[in-house]
Amino acid sequence: MTELHEKSAGGMVYRKIWTHIQVLMLAWKNAKNELEYVLPKGHIEWDETAMQTALREISEETGLAEKDLEIVKFMNKIAYSFIAGYLEGAPIIHKEVSLFLVKYKGKSEPRPRREERFVWYKWFTPDELKNVFLKPDVVGFLEKNIHLMKKKSEKLRIFDFLRFFYILSPS
Repeated sequence: MTELHEKSAGGMVYRKIWTHIQVLMLAWKNAKNELEYVLPKGHIEWDETAMQTALREISEETGLAEKDLEIVKFMNKIAYSFIAGYLEGAPIIHKEVSLFLVKYKGKSEPRPRREERFVWYKWFTPDELKNVFLKPDVVGFLEKNIHLMKKKSEKLRIFDFLRFFYILSPS
């Protein structure tokens, strides 16, 4: 049986709306035509780093502008194998995926690529994710990185200070 080795990169994309964190998951039809929620990821090109691939693939698969995506940190490298029954000869594929924590700073909603079997998307709260079957262990990654997601940006801190100062200043 033929064996193939692939390297991919992608990420857990999140946004903050006030103090609420939401994680983006893409709804995808797998080879059995079953609906699954997955993280955006894709093949690393020969001239790319894993980080560059993660930003490109997230942008391509979600329709979100790459300029609105910010890598916060490298999260994990996962490896898994599967039989690709949809390919000629049904080879075994050994896949290694580099995953990043990625903050979305834009305002537009995702537009998933239907030609890659993505049918929709959903922004999940951390609690909602606990009740959804996900591959890989997104909840585990979320729990390890929630402290970074809750941090305020420096701009927001300055804005909060100025607003606080304005409220307290005499009229």
